[in-house]
This record gives sequence, C-alpha cells and structure tokens, in this order.
Amino acid sequence: MFDFNNSANAIQQNQTMLNSYFQNLQNQFTPGYKAESVQFNDIMGQTMGGGGAKTQQSGIIFSQGQLFQTQNPTNLAMDGQGFFMVSDGFQNHYTRDGRFAFNNGTLTNPEGKKVMGYKLDAQGNISSDPQAIELSMDPNTKLYGGKYTGFHFDETGKMYGEQTITDPTTGQSVTESVPLYQVSVASFANASGLKKTGTTTFAQSENSGNAVVGVAGQGALGRVAAGSLELANVDFAQQAAAIGMAKQNYEANFAAFKAMDKLTQSAIGLVR
Repeated sequence: MFDFNNSANAIQQNQTMLNSYFQNLQNQFTPGYKAESVQFNDIMGQTMGGGGAKTQQSGIIFSQGQLFQTQNPTNLAMDGQGFFMVSDGFQNHYTRDGRFAFNNGTLTNPEGKKVMGYKLDAQGNISSDPQAIELSMDPNTKLYGGKYTGFHFDETGKMYGEQTITDPTTGQSVTESVPLYQVSVASFANASGLKKTGTTTFAQSENSGNAVVGVAGQGALGRVAAGSLELANVDFAQQAAAIGMAKQNYEANFAAFKAMDKLTQSAIGLVR
C-alpha cells in the first residue's frame, strides 16, 4: 500500500540534502569553509509499523583544506588540527577562516569578531589570559604601536613587532623582532559535534565538549601558516554527483506522490 507520509518524508529529505549540497558548492571558494554532510537514519522499521521513519543527522567534514599563499601578513591558516578563537564580545567562536585584518587597531575576522591571543613579555612568554590582539598604526608616523615599522607572524602563531634601530655613528640599521602576541588555538574532543554560528564559524556544544585552548604546535595542535589561507574542503565532482543523485530521487518521489494523489482524488470522486 502506498504510504503518503513516507513519500512526503522522502521528498523532504531529498530537498534537505539538495540544500546542503548546493550550500557546499556555493562556498567552494570560501576560505576555511568546511563541507556539510546530511544523513538520514532509520529509527522505526516496517516491522514496527513506522513506514520507515527517519531522523536527520547533520555533520561537518573537518578534513584539511589546501593551503594557499597570499603574502598578506594578517592572513593565517591552520595546518593540522585546531581552530582560531574569535569573540563577538559575548561568546567565543571557532574558525578555520584566517582572513584576518586590523580594523581600528584590532585584529578581526571578516564578520568583525575579534581574534583572540595571549599577550607576550619581552622574552616571548605568555603573560595574560586570551584577549583581543591589538596593534594600531599612527597615520602620521606610519609606525605600529608608536615604534614598530611592521609586524609578522611565525608558524607558532606568534606575532612580532619589527623595530628598526640605526647606529648614529655608522649609520647601519638593524631590524629587531619583538614578541607581542601569541594567537590562541583551540581543540575539541569531538570537533564534528560543533554547531555552526556562521558560514565559517562554530560554537562548542554538549556533543563537541568544551574548548581546550592552547597554542600552535602544542600536543596534537597543528602549526600556523602565516601569509596563507586554507581553502574550502569541498570536492566539486563529489558534490555535483551527489546533487544529480538526490535530484533524481526527488523527482521520482515527487512524481510517485503526484500520481498516487491523482488516483486517490479519482477514487474519492467515484465514491461520491
């Protein structure tokens, strides 16, 4: 016997999968984007009279994306495990999208969330809890923090101010690197349990566990690739093939639903 509820559920499931695949393709060129995966698991089989009822399970695929060099000093990428920590002022979010830039002296992501890091002392030791990374430039002197001609990050996520010192006698100049901040990096017991808060940002949940915050290279945490971005991990061919299959299933289920609905209406008409 044709089950209208089961057919309607199948149509809805195919639509949900299509939406997920299309969203992945739309973000295939978004740095740090992680592909979504949608699966439906049976929770009540035919033997229980449930008509194949199913529940949706959405997940994020956190496989490593390819690294692309941009030469932009504020672009950062994670090579290996870990997430950059950013804050909206109320809660922390976690991202692999390292398109950072200084806005009004504060390092932020494309959404305006503040990139978090540890302040360092002159020896490069951590001297604070995670806080916003700040380094303003004087528009008159073009110096950062009033004394640095530039800045750079290294593969441990440390940010250095570049200070040029000139010997008054010889006229020779030497550029020194002064440690300023260490980018905060977070890991999770179950990263796939994170919940999305934006296109490339996530928040911890009961499934992910609490964030364990540290620095690049610590434990299983990966390194930071400075002047680089991590590209999306979307496989175009795979997503296109999945869209084709889901579309065929959607059209077949919808055609069957329409046909049976028409037959049902005809039967009702005969009864009347």
